[in-house]
Amino acid sequence: MSKLPLPRVVKRPLVVAWNEAHRLGWLARDHASAMAFGRREHCTVCGKTSRMLYRRRVIPPRLVELWGLSERQAEALARKESCDCAGCGAKLRARRMAEVLLDLYPVDGRRVTDLREWSGSHEAGRLRIAEINRIDGIHEVLEDLARFHPSDYIPNAHRGSYVRGLRHEDLDDLTYEDNRFDLVLTSETLEHVPDLARSLAEIRRVLVPGGLHVFTAPVSPHFAKTFPRARLHRDGSIEQLATCIRHPGGDAGYPVFTELGMDFPELLREAGFETEVRFGPVSDDDLGQVYVCRKPTV
Repeated sequence: MSKLPLPRVVKRPLVVAWNEAHRLGWLARDHASAMAFGRREHCTVCGKTSRMLYRRRVIPPRLVELWGLSERQAEALARKESCDCAGCGAKLRARRMAEVLLDLYPVDGRRVTDLREWSGSHEAGRLRIAEINRIDGIHEVLEDLARFHPSDYIPNAHRGSYVRGLRHEDLDDLTYEDNRFDLVLTSETLEHVPDLARSLAEIRRVLVPGGLHVFTAPVSPHFAKTFPRARLHRDGSIEQLATCIRHPGGDAGYPVFTELGMDFPELLREAGFETEVRFGPVSDDDLGQVYVCRKPTV
């Protein structure tokens, strides 16, 4: 006996209900895991003490396979890309960036405890900040600052134009004038730009002398040297020079043009930045470093 297809008017709400049930089920498991392993801490973004929700599933098997990650590395990457604050949703990498910003920019001579409090300070309000590609968690806290300038890469848009209220910027060719910003923020972006050296030069150009680029990037502990995975040609075609990897799915997502190796901090120095790496060296157990690059004053 053949099965009769469900009418669309019935099927659609069933699919929505099924997906929501799965989401809530996973969320319950995430909370239970956080309770069982004592993953509860102060969030440097929102200021709440909350459970931190680790989700190994955010790193799919295909990405592990293509990237050649060990299980320890995959777990470390999953921590970086999850450990979400149950209060505000900020991932570990966003919370670590917030911690660094609190260290770098004290308020009235003291270090405040969270980015939400910091964003209401006079010191934060006078900083000219560029966010190149949205950083979930941090964006929501800083978006009301008068001198906060967020942008994203929007395919087929004109440089510097606005699409549905969002400014389009290409990190290889920024439209901002020289010496415009005190602080540039990026996260998991540099590996996706077609020309890493040019993008670093652009960031340096738009920073004031002494200005900072604070960011995260996926540095691979099993690659000693940075190397190109792909090359973008003028006609828009992409030539693969090594195994094609896309983030976050491996086969799906944004193409990786540059594989960042353990020599990455030295490349940043060669690009003209005074460079500091926070949260220890890259290792199989910790891939969540934050890079602080200062444009020299002379």
